[in-house]
Amino acid sequence: MFKKPITKKHKFFSLFYENDGFNIKGKKLMGRQAAGWSFLKSIILSNRYDTLGVYLRNTSQKELLFDDVKSILSKENPSINLRSFPYTEPNLSSEFGGIQLPGPNIIDFANHRSFFGHHCYSLCGITHTTASYEVMNSFSSLLTEPVMPWDAIICSSPSVLNTANKIIDIQTEFLKSRIGLNKRVLPQLPIIPLGINVDEFNFTDAYRAESRQKLKIKKDDVVVSYIGRLSFHAKAHHLPMYLTLEKIAKKLKNGQKIHLIQTGWFASDYIENSFIEEAKKISPSVNCIFLDGRDPSNKNITLASSDIFMSLSDNIQETFGLTPLEAMASGIPVIVSDWDGYRSTVRDNKDGFRISSYTLGDGFGEDLMFKYMMGATNYDNYIGGTVHKVGIDVKECIDKLTLLVESPELRKKFGSNGRERAKNDFSWANILDQYEELYEELDSIRVKKYSKFIDISSKALPSNRQDPFKLFSDYPTNTLDMNTKFKFTENINNLNLNEILELSSIKYTDVLPTEKTLSAILSCYKSDKLLKISDIINLTKLDDDIVFNAIIFLLKYGYICIEREKNE
Repeated sequence: MFKKPITKKHKFFSLFYENDGFNIKGKKLMGRQAAGWSFLKSIILSNRYDTLGVYLRNTSQKELLFDDVKSILSKENPSINLRSFPYTEPNLSSEFGGIQLPGPNIIDFANHRSFFGHHCYSLCGITHTTASYEVMNSFSSLLTEPVMPWDAIICSSPSVLNTANKIIDIQTEFLKSRIGLNKRVLPQLPIIPLGINVDEFNFTDAYRAESRQKLKIKKDDVVVSYIGRLSFHAKAHHLPMYLTLEKIAKKLKNGQKIHLIQTGWFASDYIENSFIEEAKKISPSVNCIFLDGRDPSNKNITLASSDIFMSLSDNIQETFGLTPLEAMASGIPVIVSDWDGYRSTVRDNKDGFRISSYTLGDGFGEDLMFKYMMGATNYDNYIGGTVHKVGIDVKECIDKLTLLVESPELRKKFGSNGRERAKNDFSWANILDQYEELYEELDSIRVKKYSKFIDISSKALPSNRQDPFKLFSDYPTNTLDMNTKFKFTENINNLNLNEILELSSIKYTDVLPTEKTLSAILSCYKSDKLLKISDIINLTKLDDDIVFNAIIFLLKYGYICIEREKNE
């Protein structure tokens, strides 16, 4: 993984890597992590890029990244060069055009860019959930933070874009009334869906049969599956699905059974017991199987065994939904709620069925948000409270699922349609094309259209992160300048420079001048001369900032003193 020139044929922003956004091995596997891992794999295995720029917070993250890349490369044995740069030097991303972030909050990174000049590079984030206060705040803050039109936040579906625009528009009206805002500078908000590695879901007939045998499922039985976090308050409430399956299971004849495979993980024993006990109570005629979704092999077994995939999401935390796409790539017809991102991926009556969903109108959730805002309820209870204000049409679901259960031909038709749609529209090859097109557009905006749009070349820290010696300039008696005069002092500090630099109360920081610099400056004063700072700079040929930092150190610890005016 050595350095080589960047291939210009396919351009990709440098990737900000933090393991939490890509780790699928933890006990609490989240959708954003599964999406991040799939994204990283797609970049590495695409063979489009001979060099990937990686922006890292520390060496620990670098080690985790190299471990991840090695685990991916070992499967297909391609090669890619990694060019890493440290967290304090984001400006090095300019060689790649910018930085691709694993989440939607680009504000901190825009503030970091202020130090180098906003024209240096672009930033690109991506949405996962938009329901948390942190994410909503990141959208509302776009209007008052140094984001630029050559930045972007990718929205995974039109519904996500609409949510983002609502937040921004409400904040715009507030700022108009407060400060007379008449101009908005916003990042681009393109819609690019998440992608999948389609080849991972090309199961053989033998593997499908073997998977069903492992679960003791007969050939003519019908298997319905759900994959995802098993959480009634944060993903999808299970009762509409249980009610639907029980109704249909009771109608089956000739010993045919319905099996429901739920593959995921539970956040607590309380949630796990709720699923298991309510399955027995609500759908006793259905054979319910629970598999640990944190084991990738269980997801494959589930999809390979399935006749129908079902996910009746009813949660505002959902923004896209990868698992229905994975089912489609597996050739399985899907039944999903007509909800958010599902609406953009599953074509009704073509890849499966979308079941109508209903919510209450404006005003019915204000009490929930107020309690969440005030800390009277936590995030889980906030999103969990919205679940009971969302309805899924169970009767419609029963009708549509009946059609699929009773018609293997329809299942085959929808499954084939879904596989083609996943391959043509949501494969990573297609999605990476869209990323590259976006990056080219951002480059064009940054370099051409907006080069004179704003005073972007000025390099300064943002207003809430200013130089402390600027903010607190009223604290001291005086401030050093080029004309401040110093002379050598004797019998105040008898420690040599090495000794004082090794004191525990001094060596803890990394902003100290070096012993070599201090010695060079001190030698200028030991001839009992009275010298200005400008004289020291001329004598030592050191940079201004190095001299000023050394002078203040020598003054503080008694090696030199300021020559005062005689009338003082």
